[in-house]
Amino acid sequence: MIHRHLLIWASLLAGAQALVHAQDIFNFRPIIGVLAQRPPDRMVAGLDKNYTSYIAASYVKYLESAGARVVPILTYQDDAYYEELAGSLNGILFPGGAVPITSDSGYGAAGKILYDYVLSANAKGIYLPLWGTCLGMEMITYLSSNNNWLTYCLANNIANSLDLQDGYVDSRMFSQMPATTILYLRTLNVTVNFHHKCLTPQNFTESGLSDQYKLLATSRDSLGMEYIALLEHRDLPIFTSQFHPEKNPFEWADDTNHDSIPHTPEAVESAQYFAKFFVNQARLNIQSFNSKEEEEGALIYNYQPVFTGSTSGFVQAYLFLNHSVTSTRGRETNAAPPESKQQHPAAAASPTQESNAIITTIHQAKNRALKKLKIKVLFYNKLKNALHSRNNGTTNS
Repeated sequence: MIHRHLLIWASLLAGAQALVHAQDIFNFRPIIGVLAQRPPDRMVAGLDKNYTSYIAASYVKYLESAGARVVPILTYQDDAYYEELAGSLNGILFPGGAVPITSDSGYGAAGKILYDYVLSANAKGIYLPLWGTCLGMEMITYLSSNNNWLTYCLANNIANSLDLQDGYVDSRMFSQMPATTILYLRTLNVTVNFHHKCLTPQNFTESGLSDQYKLLATSRDSLGMEYIALLEHRDLPIFTSQFHPEKNPFEWADDTNHDSIPHTPEAVESAQYFAKFFVNQARLNIQSFNSKEEEEGALIYNYQPVFTGSTSGFVQAYLFLNHSVTSTRGRETNAAPPESKQQHPAAAASPTQESNAIITTIHQAKNRALKKLKIKVLFYNKLKNALHSRNNGTTNS
């Protein structure tokens, strides 16, 4: 009996030590940056200020509901702004929208800089995750292949189930997904789509993207054409969805252009899983701002969402004035003209050679990140086994 109790407490001690170490590398206060973009004209019509970028509030609520805080990433800033901000964040999200994914838009130009930063950071062993939703997925595939492989499709205002592909269960995204959530995704129309362009499985292969990404799931448009719904990078923490998980719990437009958004308990639960998954990926990054004051000054709490339900498909949106922010984010000055008239100064650079060199070092970075995650898993397994043994001992006595 004494020997067994000693083993139990030794196991608990080892687990506690693992937890202490895990807390050092597991971020319980993650901050995720969401990229802004030019608003539709109808969204800002009649407003008394010249708002030139926005973020749908549903993305902010979506991430906050999973335990993260949000920082807006503004457009038309200099490289130092994006690099310093990306070096302070724990994850980045490219949202859906309706602007060019090339450097012709502030969204596309900033996206390229941030994408390159994610590649570089992970190559250095900094686990910095990136998620792209709808337009964000399209931009990531464009940047990853250095070409636009999208084709026209009819997938606007349509809810689908997912056709899960071979090997999906071994992916990071699905390996911890509850069986009930997988069942909902496979059998119910719980993923809603609002897009006119798609990446087909054939173009996915021909583009060479299949060498970089795992195809996890496909859907079909209104005419039955198959297109890619979920991707996960083979080595990097980059994830994409063509559908909009954030709309299920947080968007309520029900006009004829938005009446397919599913609000069932199964649809909301499925959406919540994706939010928790990505936020947990961000928890593996321990970057931070230089000071508490700098952090607080960057957070979305400094802005107030505006009701836009009568002028757009979003219930609320955060609207931003067109201005330039210094790299220290301490001062603001009036700057860039509307994005339709000016190209971002950093738009021309091509990352092809640098990306190829970076990818060769990704496996090492991935292994380091996985080791960090295994520490936490080890603790929970040891604690569970120890408590189980102790309970059995108490019952027998």
